Amino acid sequence: MSDAATTPVLALPAGANKLKNGLLIGGTMFAVLLALVLVVPHFIDLGRFKATYLPLIEDALGRRVDVGEVHLSLVPTPSIQLSKLRVSDTQAFADNTFFAAQQVELKLKFWPLLRGRFEVTELVLDKPVFNLLKQPDGSFNYSDLANKKTASAPRREVRKKPDAGKKAEPVPLALPSRMRIRDGELNLVTKGQTPVRIKGIELSLQEMSGAAPFPFRASFLYPGLKAVVLEGQLNYQEDKALLELKNNRLKLLDLSFPVQGSVSNLATTPKVNVSLSSDPVDAKPIFQILSVFGLAPGETEISGPMALNMSVTGPSNALVTQIRGVFKNVNVKGKRALKGNLTGEVNIRLPLGGGRMSQRLQGNGKLVARDGELTNVNLIKKIHRVTGMIGLSQDQQREATTFKTMEGDFTIGGGGADFSRLYLVNPQMEVTGSGTMTIDQPTLNIALNTALSPQASAQTGRGRTVTFLKDRQGRVIVPLKVTGPLENPTVNLNAEKLSEAGLPKAIEKGVGAFFKNLFRGR
Repeated sequence: MSDAATTPVLALPAGANKLKNGLLIGGTMFAVLLALVLVVPHFIDLGRFKATYLPLIEDALGRRVDVGEVHLSLVPTPSIQLSKLRVSDTQAFADNTFFAAQQVELKLKFWPLLRGRFEVTELVLDKPVFNLLKQPDGSFNYSDLANKKTASAPRREVRKKPDAGKKAEPVPLALPSRMRIRDGELNLVTKGQTPVRIKGIELSLQEMSGAAPFPFRASFLYPGLKAVVLEGQLNYQEDKALLELKNNRLKLLDLSFPVQGSVSNLATTPKVNVSLSSDPVDAKPIFQILSVFGLAPGETEISGPMALNMSVTGPSNALVTQIRGVFKNVNVKGKRALKGNLTGEVNIRLPLGGGRMSQRLQGNGKLVARDGELTNVNLIKKIHRVTGMIGLSQDQQREATTFKTMEGDFTIGGGGADFSRLYLVNPQMEVTGSGTMTIDQPTLNIALNTALSPQASAQTGRGRTVTFLKDRQGRVIVPLKVTGPLENPTVNLNAEKLSEAGLPKAIEKGVGAFFKNLFRGR
């Protein structure tokens, strides 16, 4: 018997063979991948990419394009990264940078890349900055992108190869259907106005198409509001220069509103027609939002159901924001005004433009508060002093600062509110009046007629002065003037009204001195 026949054979278990084969296959794939990562970039002519496509982009935009370094990577996804991209503005805005980005990433398909074809699947802008300039006529510095009548910006000359007798055909480039923006910034500058700066912009566009609506999600950060999110679908009609919002929702704080509308005339002066509405909605976050823009007092606690309708309409040079709020027994707790349950309607119109917001603000409203009390400390103390001198008890004095009903009809314009009707009634008095209040640093100029209740009037005595102050029902009518800052108004006798009532001068002076002493300081 030979030695070969007697040599023992070592047999591996079936599982070990599979493990060995798996390691072999994995190692081979890793080696192939490593080879691709190391070798393939050397076969991709990024210089050709830069020299071919940047001039094409310049021609399309009508602007000079500068870029720092261009890199190609294959893992985790084949992509080209362009660092420090800068797009200059047109000659009309030579000092402005239209667009800049810390990095632009073009994600590519792998196999077409091996054949020298750049098929971009996604465009990612990292820390981009958009600088939009609005002209007095409402047009923007991007209008020429759709309207080629605008002169193009100068572009750099592309170096030709010495042997380039014929025009070289550009490397095929397919535009992406997806786009993302990470940590972007938008600066909107209008001459004569404070620039609007929006930071923390995040944008995701999926399957962009001009043939059908495509999904998107946009968000940005705003002081006091945290993240503001708009998501849904967009429908872009290039032939009409029209962008439509489909099934959109706006989310901010704890609110979510359906949004609808469109932006038309994109090629020249964009025309906006966008609206949102919700019924019912909690008034608390609504007033938190309004307080951020200085349209509501921040220290007032408000909660309860209301309806809200809002629209932004008009050309970009004359945008108008309109808000309609309907209060449905909303609970109000204001430290410097009142407590009570509020019903009624307010309409606000705010044209876009220069100057203070308070000067541009317009509107009207009719509000009714029930079962509440006044909370202005100074005014309360003065009412207590008046009613105490009349002879009311402590409980009756307290009732003088409450109300069963308080109503106000007003219009807004010219930097102030004009109250055409004020009305308050409680167990001790009935107050009617009218007047004005400025919006900036609220200041009052209100004329009031305070009619004491029959019980309170009976306790004022029967002197000659009181007789002049009584009406036909036997109630004492005290004409008052409330002037000064809302938080600390001055309350005085309305001498003009006393003269109209025919009060003798001597008595008028005496009553004036009486009220001057009565309403002196705290």
